[in-house]
Amino acid sequence: MSPSINHLILNAIQKKPINRTPIWIMRQAGRYLPEYNKIKDKAGGFINLLRNPDLACEVTLQPLKRFNLDAAIIFSDILVVAELLNLEFEFIEKKGPVFFNTITTKKDLGIVPNKFDISKLNYVFEAIKLVKNELNNSKPLIGFIGSPWTVATYVVEGNSTKKFNKINKLVDEENPIIDDILSLITNASIEYVQKQIDAGIDIIMIFDTWSNLLTKNNYQRYSLSYINKINEVIRKTKTPIIYYSRNTYENLNLLKHLDVDVVGINSDVDIKIVKKNIGERFALQGNLDVKILKEDNNTIKNEVKKILNNYGIESGHIFNLGTGITPDIKPEKVALLVDFIQNISPEYHL
Repeated sequence: MSPSINHLILNAIQKKPINRTPIWIMRQAGRYLPEYNKIKDKAGGFINLLRNPDLACEVTLQPLKRFNLDAAIIFSDILVVAELLNLEFEFIEKKGPVFFNTITTKKDLGIVPNKFDISKLNYVFEAIKLVKNELNNSKPLIGFIGSPWTVATYVVEGNSTKKFNKINKLVDEENPIIDDILSLITNASIEYVQKQIDAGIDIIMIFDTWSNLLTKNNYQRYSLSYINKINEVIRKTKTPIIYYSRNTYENLNLLKHLDVDVVGINSDVDIKIVKKNIGERFALQGNLDVKILKEDNNTIKNEVKKILNNYGIESGHIFNLGTGITPDIKPEKVALLVDFIQNISPEYHL
């Protein structure tokens, strides 16, 4: 982490006194911005865009030029780590990622190299360096990875799916191949996240998007245990860690044992309840329902105030959505949200 940065989000993570609630937005560089779509078309699609450091830098900074957000998040994707396993994939418009090869058997493991070629992801590290140079330590830069379990769902299924039949079958049968896959992704993620930090990342976020597929016992077994192996390495760098999943409320007791600094929560739970249960242990991030941004301005403001009231007058809250922003949101509504947070939130930091 860059020692010269002194910023709201970093102070909020440590629960130090701050003068207002910081805000950034998951997927803030994305399809709701017309300037993003223009650059994506220029690049020839999503995968070409994220593999072009100059263009990835440009789209990372786009939302900061529009809105007074308190952090940048590097433009990339959780699945790029699969390149280290020699897995090839593409992103198809309106369909998502599609893998040309998958891992579901011991035989499939033969494709994985004995040593990861981390240079395959140099385009990510170059983009990070470019963004850091542009930010000039004015705001922190967030890097990210997917949890090994979440990445594994794509590595096994081969695409976005609603049923997850293949990986669920491996778990139900307690097939040892699932541990082999998770261990490989964990080891690759450790190298990948270390290089992100070396390139200048200030905060690491772990997206455990598909943890809601797992029972409580399996959540600890197949998700949290592997995440903590990665966290052990991140901790040595003193880089703050944000963890996000879609089923925070159901797993509050298990989260107490997760070695992170911030827990991101979805929109299905009252932030007051989460704070009561784990607020002493973690800072919290969230959790406005993205659909609220389709409503009238007063509704947006009332929902924001409700979340701020429920968190209370105290540091340790990073405002965000409960999920990533969607393409149907108007940028004007985001501008309203950001401005309103910055105008009203000082009342909660007396």
